[in-house]
Amino acid sequence: MPVEQPRMRSVFAKAAVATSVAAMAFTATISASSAEPKEDSPSARPGPAGTTFWDVHEQPPETAKPGDIYWVQPRSDAPSDARGWNVVYVSEIQPGVKKYVSGEIYVPLGRSDTPRDVVLWNHETTGLADACAPSRRSLGEGDRSRVPGIRELLDQGRVVAMSDYPGQALPGPSHYMVGQDNARASLDVLRAVQNLPELNASNRFVQYGWSQGGQTTMHVESIARTYAPEFEGLGAALIAPAVRILDLTHNSMQSPELAGYVISTLPGIKAAYPHLRYSDFLTGEAMEQLPALADGCFDIWDSASTLRDPYQPGALAPDSAWEQALAAVDDFRPAGSMPFVIYQGSADTTTPVELTSRERTALCQAGSSVDYHQFDGLDHESVVPEATEQFPAWAADRFAGEPAPGNCSQA
Repeated sequence: MPVEQPRMRSVFAKAAVATSVAAMAFTATISASSAEPKEDSPSARPGPAGTTFWDVHEQPPETAKPGDIYWVQPRSDAPSDARGWNVVYVSEIQPGVKKYVSGEIYVPLGRSDTPRDVVLWNHETTGLADACAPSRRSLGEGDRSRVPGIRELLDQGRVVAMSDYPGQALPGPSHYMVGQDNARASLDVLRAVQNLPELNASNRFVQYGWSQGGQTTMHVESIARTYAPEFEGLGAALIAPAVRILDLTHNSMQSPELAGYVISTLPGIKAAYPHLRYSDFLTGEAMEQLPALADGCFDIWDSASTLRDPYQPGALAPDSAWEQALAAVDDFRPAGSMPFVIYQGSADTTTPVELTSRERTALCQAGSSVDYHQFDGLDHESVVPEATEQFPAWAADRFAGEPAPGNCSQA
């Protein structure tokens, strides 16, 4: 097998979620749905058992507020000494546009006399098909958990919350790599947590994200003070962040094994900019791969890697329709509202060091303290265990009010 093939798959965390994409995919949620309510169960409306939970076709009423909960479903795969739920909630994914979005919430067992601080996880690329969404898969265990460090964070007494992002799991197009739409959904899951008073959650949060989740994390920091001013963001972590989609797409178009990444990005951008046409970007041969996006979590990346000539000449020419749309997604600046820590592998060719270094510089210029860690020889996936080991302690220090370390002077 060529060297590039494992790397291509690591973009989408295939190895990290392999145990949760097959027969056990729905075991946790289906079995948990029939569990008897416990004393600290959420008071929100319980949803149906099994995959019917995500079969929500209606739109939120005009009076709905971001964070309003449609229904919840208990999970059976939470770490020991913790409980977890799937949740469908309202998000204003664009100004004036409200949609139902799904996500997950985990909390330590028992009640807490003091408010629990919240950790917000922003997930990596998982595939566009509904069955690929994080809440529809097993959480996994130990170092194979799809949420890095979740056990340690729960042991600290935190609530851990996460969004599937708009259009993943629920009916409708996925807004894949549309940073602000996904960031709004992530901030709104914090509001959903607040609408479960039994959890006794505080308004303080620390966030982190890997790959696509790095883009979400950057956008959350950029809009948090204006979109969700009731929350206090204390810090953010980026793990091999895929932030600027225009540069990332240019980078991926140079490597045949990453054609699946490019083709998968287009439906997400088109969800936010419906006027775009696939035929302006893809050749006929490449467009034949589009149906694979709905059939499996990783099928497209295997099949698209064999394409010889997938892109139209001038697909991303300056001022072309697709170039303008990708540039519009990238048109944001850090707010300088919270400190950052960054975990980056030197051998990462999916989100190269030079692109991550650019985000580090932008964060430093915005006034954030940035603690940048580069790991020699690690790539897009192998850097995740390093972040898993280090992030929980970094988050604990932010909640404790410790000064955030930084090395912006070395940028």
